[in-house]
Amino acid sequence: MASDQSGKAQFLIGDYFVDPYPVYRKLHEESPIFWSEIARAWIVTPFDEVEKGLDGDDVFNQSERMTKASSHLSPDQLSELPHILTNLSNWIVFKDPPAHTRLRRLISKSFTPRSIATFEPKIEEIVSTLLDQAMSKDVFNLVDDFSFQLPAIVICELLGIPLEKQWDLKRWSDGVAGFTASARITTEQATHAENVAREAEEYLMGLFVELRKNPNDGLLSKILNAPKDDSGDALTDKEIVGLTIQLFFAGFETTEGLIGNMVLAMMNNPEQEALLRANFDLIPAAVEETLRYDSSIQKQSRVASVDLEILGEQVKKGDYVHFMIGAANRDPRKFSNPDTFDIARKDAANVSFGHGIHFCIGAPLARLEAKIALRQLLERLPSFVLHEPKPTFPELLAVRKPLQLWLSS
Repeated sequence: MASDQSGKAQFLIGDYFVDPYPVYRKLHEESPIFWSEIARAWIVTPFDEVEKGLDGDDVFNQSERMTKASSHLSPDQLSELPHILTNLSNWIVFKDPPAHTRLRRLISKSFTPRSIATFEPKIEEIVSTLLDQAMSKDVFNLVDDFSFQLPAIVICELLGIPLEKQWDLKRWSDGVAGFTASARITTEQATHAENVAREAEEYLMGLFVELRKNPNDGLLSKILNAPKDDSGDALTDKEIVGLTIQLFFAGFETTEGLIGNMVLAMMNNPEQEALLRANFDLIPAAVEETLRYDSSIQKQSRVASVDLEILGEQVKKGDYVHFMIGAANRDPRKFSNPDTFDIARKDAANVSFGHGIHFCIGAPLARLEAKIALRQLLERLPSFVLHEPKPTFPELLAVRKPLQLWLSS
């Protein structure tokens, strides 16, 4: 009997994590929305429905997402996860208004495009230093030597955390990613996430004590030492711990993956690389096309707060819905030649940073880091030459990034 080659049958199976886009192409043709037993969620792929869903705060909520994602774990198992569940409950992305509005208001001033622009000289310096170190070797790993370290150092600098903690931050972020970005959380992932969340909280609580005694110029110090606003509102230490871990995760996963996916796209499309090398003014467009063509964030999820219909399917209150950003960005009804990487694309658009009130607060920072990184890589490397071993990708539903990328210096 022939195996089922439909998009639904191939979703989260086999080579999906190496290259999900052929599966997305089939889903657009055959099943733009379907129920996945593996993910225990509705899978939605068209651009318009994804954009509408991410902005649909009247019919979806965020606060129940982790409850749904971990619903297969027993009450006894959940009782052993107090640190990771409390931490995630304080992430802005898992909050609904008015709690979301409150948290976002208290930190948004630090992430405006104008505020981020003042950080540009520092990012230029960090990129230059990292590439000096990486290119002192004949062959270097773009991920470990550069694309991870760049956002890690930037986040440390931004928050005012000692730079020597960056590898701990990566370990904590990866542990959290195994819990938040998996299609189905395993007991092992849950236990590991609990352990790293506890370790991170212990470190950060100690850091908060130090920053209150000896303030610095970082965002954490400003938050910890800020007077209450006109409403008398201020973040609790537990909320600041959750915010900090979220910034680790979002800053690392988005930017690390964006840089790696961008270089891979260039290598796989040498005519586009040549076009970019001939015209550096196209660098912002190249970043945006990478966000569309191969987003490091592949999905965002919601929980239906009412019964509703999506493309003829009846979604019940309480159902988990995955809005597939990676698929939406390749929707043939939205984009001409969607599977073509085209940095001069006339119909450029993407939903890689989300949409609506949950639009990624760090998007200006990620875009700036990616533009500076790409320009300096093009200036320093006359061509991108890939070495063995070939890139591999994590088996995560929400995150797509090369785990290693070996290049000639």
